[in-house]
Amino acid sequence: MTLASASNDAMSSDPVVDFNVYNPDQTGIGHDESWLALRDQSPGIIWTTANGGHWIATRGDLIRSIYADYEHFSSRQLMVPKQFAISQLIPVGADPPDHLQYRHLVNKIFSPAAVKKLGVFIRAFTRELIDRIEPRGQCDFWEEFAKELPIAVFFKLANFPIEDREKLVTFMDMLLHPESLADQQAAFAGCAEYLAPLFEERRKNPGEDLLSAIAAGEVFGRPVTNDEAVNMGTSFIIGGLDTVLSLMSFTMNYLAGDVALRHLLRDEPDRIPDAVEEFCRRFPIGVSTRLIRDDYELDGVQLKGGDLITLPQILHAFDPAEYPDPLKVDIERATGGYSTFGHGIHRCPGSFLGKYELRILLEEWLPRIPDFEVEAGFEVVITPGITSAIRHLPLRWAARPQGN
Repeated sequence: MTLASASNDAMSSDPVVDFNVYNPDQTGIGHDESWLALRDQSPGIIWTTANGGHWIATRGDLIRSIYADYEHFSSRQLMVPKQFAISQLIPVGADPPDHLQYRHLVNKIFSPAAVKKLGVFIRAFTRELIDRIEPRGQCDFWEEFAKELPIAVFFKLANFPIEDREKLVTFMDMLLHPESLADQQAAFAGCAEYLAPLFEERRKNPGEDLLSAIAAGEVFGRPVTNDEAVNMGTSFIIGGLDTVLSLMSFTMNYLAGDVALRHLLRDEPDRIPDAVEEFCRRFPIGVSTRLIRDDYELDGVQLKGGDLITLPQILHAFDPAEYPDPLKVDIERATGGYSTFGHGIHRCPGSFLGKYELRILLEEWLPRIPDFEVEAGFEVVITPGITSAIRHLPLRWAARPQGN
């Protein structure tokens, strides 16, 4: 029996759940286990009453196809419920043909060639961070590494004043892990107040950075407006300061418990790119949302125009039809097609940069600290939200004095 549209009509006898995609573990069974339970309950499309009511795609092929199908599914609504303050960001929240107008402004900045020019800085700063912590034999990876490297890289890319680091990290946290809608709206306003004078300054004195590329750009045959620039800047703050932090922490948490893989990657560093792809597949952090444009039937389910459907990246990663034994980290598997960075025209423009940073982290860390573990007795907690994160990760290893 198929699910009927449950948005405004009376509930049918078909299955309806109360599942919060931003806080999946409501019963204490665990983060991954909660997603697996939902996957097993409905391998297709299911309606949840949480967050104002919306659909959830639970199968990998559906998630991938909806990401790419902008004719039936609009990106104008990025979050549930609809009143979320960051639901209409550009370029990620713009549909064709508008999307291309904004996206072309930053394509050069995030191109592989441009990212590789940052490689010297990324590698040097990675080594500097390892120099700080290696002699101690311990660190809180989230605080002392994950919050340092990606933020430093993004600040260099955007040419943000480094003294503004904590301010922007606070804004990012309030936007993606808000205590209330009011907190999120305040953070959105704070970003706008912070970015507006920066864009004004870059228009007068443009450089080769991300903000300058936006400020000096043209869309629809006219200069980018200040509101558009601030909107785009906020969008890239969220993407640039969050995704890589979380991906690094999930990766290092996993490697802390897999001695064989750590040593393999140390001894055969040419395998690190394969490992990076598999870590990206296995540890996606986000849930995207699409607005259903018009009444539309998909996978035997009648979807109603105006309803929302969420695309949990983790459910694509956990689909055994796409990835046999999906919870296993297997760097031998063909990992192409995962949803961690989206699909189609809205694929994350910073995906190459994020993977490049993770690759350099592993290339530099593993030869120097090949044997590390999570602090004995510490229970790793996944913090849920619009994106998921491990926000406290105490790692331990045998201390080695500097110079030895």
